[in-house]
Amino acid sequence: VFDHMDELGLMLHIVLQETENETLLDNGDTGPERSIFYREMIARYAHHLMVTWNMGEENGPAGFSPNGQNSMQQKAMLKFIKDNDPYQNYTVIHSHSMPHERDSLFGLLLGYEHLDGMSLQAGNPANVHDITLQWIDASAKAGHQWIMTTDEIGHSSKGVLPDDIEHHNQDTVRAQVLWGTLMAGGAGVEWYFGWKYHNNDLGCEDWRSRENVWQFTRHAMDFFEEHLPFENMIPADELVTGDEVYCLTERGNIYAIYLSNGGTTTLDLGDTEGTFAVQWFDPRNGGDLVEGSVSTVSGGNQVKVGIPPSDPDQDWAVLVTRT
Repeated sequence: VFDHMDELGLMLHIVLQETENETLLDNGDTGPERSIFYREMIARYAHHLMVTWNMGEENGPAGFSPNGQNSMQQKAMLKFIKDNDPYQNYTVIHSHSMPHERDSLFGLLLGYEHLDGMSLQAGNPANVHDITLQWIDASAKAGHQWIMTTDEIGHSSKGVLPDDIEHHNQDTVRAQVLWGTLMAGGAGVEWYFGWKYHNNDLGCEDWRSRENVWQFTRHAMDFFEEHLPFENMIPADELVTGDEVYCLTERGNIYAIYLSNGGTTTLDLGDTEGTFAVQWFDPRNGGDLVEGSVSTVSGGNQVKVGIPPSDPDQDWAVLVTRT
C-alpha cells in the first residue's frame, strides 16, 4: 500500500497516537518506551516519498480528555523525531476542535523549531479560513512559520457527507473548507467521514461514496498548480469586498479571488498601475478559464470584476493578471 502511495505521489500521514492513549507510554514523557516506538517507526517508514509525523490526534488535555500531554512533553516528542529522522520529515500535532482548547495549547508551541505545522480540526467548518489565517500569522510573528492543513471538520457525526445523501453538505465544505484553507495560504485538506453515515471514517470500503469530493478537490488543485505562482502569494482579503470573499495575491502581478456565495466583488488596485485581464474558473466543474462580463480592468483605483458567464449564484474563482 505504501509503495503504491509513493507511485501516486500521496503523502503518508502517520498519526502516532490518539487522545485516548497519549499518556500510555512513559506517562506521556519521551522515555524508554516512547523512544523505542519512535525509533521503530522512523526505521520502518521514514524513507517513504512524503511523510507526515503527526504526534497525536486531539493531543493535549481537554474537558473530555483531561489526562493529556503538556507542552513540554509535546516538545520532547517533536525533538526526538527531528533528532533521529534522517529525512527530516514534516511534523505536526492534531488540534482539538474548540478554540479555547486549541488556542491555549498551541499558543505555548509558537516559535518552537521542531514543530512544522498544525493539523487543524475545526468544529465549525465556517471558521476554517479565519483559523488558518490566525495561525499562519501568529507563527510567522513568532519567528517559525507553520504550514497549516485542515485535517478534520465537524460535526463528528457528519464530516463530509456521501454523494447520495439528500441535501448533503458538499457545496458548503468545498467553499468553507477546501477553498477557505487554500485561499488563506493553507497547504491542503484531508476529508473526514462522519460516523453517522455509510462508509464512515471507521468503516469506509468504497471511496467512490465521495466521488464528487475527489473531483472538486482536483479542480482546486488544477487551478492552483496551473494558474498561480502560489508559493509567492499571500492572503489579502482586505483588497476585496463582500461576505466570505477571499483574495490571494502577488501584489501588482496577479490576484486570485474566491466568491464563496457567487455574485461579484470590487478589487482594490489602487497601489499598482497597468492593465489586468479578468478570467473566471468554475470550482464545481473545473475546466478552462473563461471570460465574464468584464475582460480587462486598469490599475490605480478600485475596480469591479463583473459577473461570471453563468450560474452567478454559485461559487466562482476569479483570476486577475497583469497583461
